[in-house]
Amino acid sequence: MIKQLNITNYETYFVLGNNSSEKRKKRKVIINVSLRFPEKNDACNSDSVDDTVCYSQLLAFIDEKLQNAQFNLLERATQFLYEAISEYLNTPSILKRVEIMKPRPPVKNLLDASFICSDW
Repeated sequence: MIKQLNITNYETYFVLGNNSSEKRKKRKVIINVSLRFPEKNDACNSDSVDDTVCYSQLLAFIDEKLQNAQFNLLERATQFLYEAISEYLNTPSILKRVEIMKPRPPVKNLLDASFICSDW
């Protein structure tokens, strides 16, 4: 049985853009992270946050990593965050899926654009 933690629609801000007008200020991005526990997840039985990944702490870590970040592309930002989360978890058995969505990019009629880095 696979157990999965999903963190969806987390709003945060950092500089993301491919031209100078986009880089003038931090912009809102939406982050989705899924963690798959292919082995046991003791928290399912213990009901203790100490036995799982605390999403509050993970989100604080994400904010810290992105606080002063600046990227041209979604691709690089997502790869950066995927690598940072991998290092934070330091558990190869936990599979990760990281998506960063850029709402309302400066492209006519485009509502959102996103990029995903994933182990599955």
